Amino acid sequence: MKNSDDSSEVEPLVPESETEHHVDVDVRRTGSINDRAYTSANQVTPQHFIRDLKDLEIVAIFVVAFDTRHGNVVEWAKPEFMKQQLGGLEFKAMPSGAHNIDNDTVYLYDANLYGVASYSKMSVQNTEERGVRMRSVGVLIHNHHLLHVHQHQLTNLVRYVLENPGDYTQLEKYYQSWTGDYLITNSHYRSSLDLRYPGRYFEKLLSSLGPLLFTLWKAMLLRKRLLFYSPPPAADLCHLVYCANFLLTHSEKLRGNSCRPYYFVNIADTNILSKELSYIACTTEKVMETKSDIYDLYIDNGAVTITSDKLKSLLRVTKGDRIRLGRLYSAIRQPVSCDDTPMTVEDNFYTFFSQLNRDIATRINRLSISDECRLSSQDLSDMGLDSSDSSFLNHLLESLDLDMVVSCSCCSFIQ
Repeated sequence: MKNSDDSSEVEPLVPESETEHHVDVDVRRTGSINDRAYTSANQVTPQHFIRDLKDLEIVAIFVVAFDTRHGNVVEWAKPEFMKQQLGGLEFKAMPSGAHNIDNDTVYLYDANLYGVASYSKMSVQNTEERGVRMRSVGVLIHNHHLLHVHQHQLTNLVRYVLENPGDYTQLEKYYQSWTGDYLITNSHYRSSLDLRYPGRYFEKLLSSLGPLLFTLWKAMLLRKRLLFYSPPPAADLCHLVYCANFLLTHSEKLRGNSCRPYYFVNIADTNILSKELSYIACTTEKVMETKSDIYDLYIDNGAVTITSDKLKSLLRVTKGDRIRLGRLYSAIRQPVSCDDTPMTVEDNFYTFFSQLNRDIATRINRLSISDECRLSSQDLSDMGLDSSDSSFLNHLLESLDLDMVVSCSCCSFIQ
């Protein structure tokens, strides 16, 4: 741990020995981004997620503390005016039950910004803090695809704040290193920017849900409300929400289809969530399960509860789901693409759902501008669907206000 008078730079985000998969993101003052490292159309490259320089910048950095008299408080923030605008964030950055765990990472959504906070605690020998000091250090940014980029350094910074209470020097340096001017003039941050999301979380999502993964996929295409639950810590839940968001890759072609990722939510968010038509979020507060009017699907350790009987029928596991699951398993086991480009689990997961959603959108959009109002079994096959998916597809067409119907003789389900 560096002393407060140490003027050295904040350490690089990723050690030099781990830079073999990094991308060189060329950020000009115009905000354009040019990816030079990955050329395969199937890979998850920066241009998929970064629109301009604004996406890379940190909007704010903050410290949340547990005060024995006042509870959770925003202890410090930069810019300073943000401290007055972060009401409620202190209960997300340091969730209920945090005192029972040593470390955690939380993703959150607040005031049209996305945040990531690293929590930790340490024993202290003073009565004022009752023997334990708890802090969370977090940042707010515009693009949730970059939250994990900050996770490693925030873990270091929260330890620094715990060991050096009241000293925010290193946090100020980190904030400055992610401002627009610094990003433009210092190439080492651009060259070390790693957008790869840990593949183990995609694998965990798949292994925990199995064919129910496609229940989530269909629910998200139908713009439903999904809430994940697990006891603390919240880190794995937040990672699963991020990975589940990939199920909608390229689904925006279905006339504005969207499902906002809220990440961690708590009981204070119920009013906001009740007004949302579609979202995906997670919580460590079991009481949220009783608020069945704010969600359509509740996912607890791989078990999926669906609130509506009609929706249960539409989202039941089908033969088509089993077929797609087999194809997905085959896809993520491929280490290279057809042009021998190395592929990660994230690449293959992204590519699979990107192609699936694109095929559905392309076929539906093509038929919507023709005189054809009935979809055949061949149409379903061209979309990557099975005849057992006809009920789901009919409901999807209805939700898009399209006067089309699936004409199919078979509609079998697998329990």
